[in-house]
Amino acid sequence: MLSQYKYRVMAVYIIGLSMTIIDGTAVNVALPTLADQFGVASTEIEWVALSYLLTLAAVIPAAGWMGDRFGTKRMFLLALTLFVTGSLLCGASQSLAQLIGSRVIQGLGAGLITPIGSAMLFRAFPLSERATATVGVLSVAVVSPAVGPVLGGVLVDNASWRWIFLINLPIGLTGLALAWRWLREESQSNIGTLDFGGLILSASGVSLLIFALSTGPDFGWSSAPIVASAVIGSLALVALVVLELRLEAPMLDLRLFADRLFRIINITGALIYAGFFGWIFIVPLYLQDLRGFTATQSGMAQAPQAVGIFIVSTLIGKRLYKAVGPRRLLIVGAVLTAVITAGFASFDLDTPLWIIGVGSFLRGVPMGMVFVSIQTAVYASISNADTGRATSVFNTQRQFAFASGVALAATVIALRLDASGGPSAPDAEALNAYRWAFIAMAAVMAPAAIASYFIHDEDAAATRGLA
Repeated sequence: MLSQYKYRVMAVYIIGLSMTIIDGTAVNVALPTLADQFGVASTEIEWVALSYLLTLAAVIPAAGWMGDRFGTKRMFLLALTLFVTGSLLCGASQSLAQLIGSRVIQGLGAGLITPIGSAMLFRAFPLSERATATVGVLSVAVVSPAVGPVLGGVLVDNASWRWIFLINLPIGLTGLALAWRWLREESQSNIGTLDFGGLILSASGVSLLIFALSTGPDFGWSSAPIVASAVIGSLALVALVVLELRLEAPMLDLRLFADRLFRIINITGALIYAGFFGWIFIVPLYLQDLRGFTATQSGMAQAPQAVGIFIVSTLIGKRLYKAVGPRRLLIVGAVLTAVITAGFASFDLDTPLWIIGVGSFLRGVPMGMVFVSIQTAVYASISNADTGRATSVFNTQRQFAFASGVALAATVIALRLDASGGPSAPDAEALNAYRWAFIAMAAVMAPAAIASYFIHDEDAAATRGLA
């Protein structure tokens, strides 16, 4: 199978994607250990994760243009090189400042890997085989977040925190070798010169808003740093929209939203991803902070969701998509996911761990339906020439959704805990905070079914082999 170019592209992209996802989730497990190692407070050590996230978010808007301008193979090799180099420097860091700086280098690589890899993948697969490409990537993308925390815990407990980063070296070098040998150079003509104004506005606007969303629940939404970041970031994005719409060849092509299917899928995806990541944030807090379970037990309770997504997307997702179409699949998937997410609010202080695991699995089943539909249909009506920039737009939206979902969940929990007496509130009162957070995530995801109603299946007919 790997003799065919499209499958080689998929293999190379999967290596890069899985490496970035596993690394990002494994590091979170190591933060308490890193705080002890460097003798700093938890508020300082959070910059190990935040610096990576902000850099990644700042680079994504420009990634599509860079791939089109300088060649997707060249930029993907650069992305892998940056990530591997950053990983080596992280593993060798002797101070917190060195580690944070090395995480910035990692973030630069990770921010290029996903948009450029997506563009290569969907250009390599014809429209009628997009579901095959989606299933292949989803199989890794949903398993990697479950593997990361477990792998991180094992390495921290039995080896050293440095191995969380050093383990990327053999994986990344393998990806580099295969990418060098297998990938073809592709670039686009008539993309214009580098849009410096768009680059500065997108990087500053996206990173400032992500910073505000990520740290708002900790600092307080009315605190000066959060208000300033939110206001300046918003103004930068407004200026970005005005500037990009005036340019013939913008860096971030916002005119793509004129495409009906691309616009609706992005709206639906934003709601789904916000609720999806918000739930991932809530469950460990509920299980570890409130119920007293270990990180390993918490991870095992969440892992069945990845299993549910994997089973549906891999075994029946492609056939379901081709038989039913994205519209009905997204409507049903969004409704079921919202209902099951709300069902977590019924869990109490004595709910057995296995029941929570079953709930996670059931939530993963409709999520598999949703993810297959979103990833397969999102670029269905986008030309090959515009696919690179479309991936930047879509992945920028996904980063905002991720940060927004986590911010909303954290804010609901904090507000309800404060109303119940703060961190020292009785467990029965604290439980209500997590229940409201689960309901909030369900409320975020439910409107995705309404947005999906406006999808026209004929716009994605080619991805079902019907055109």
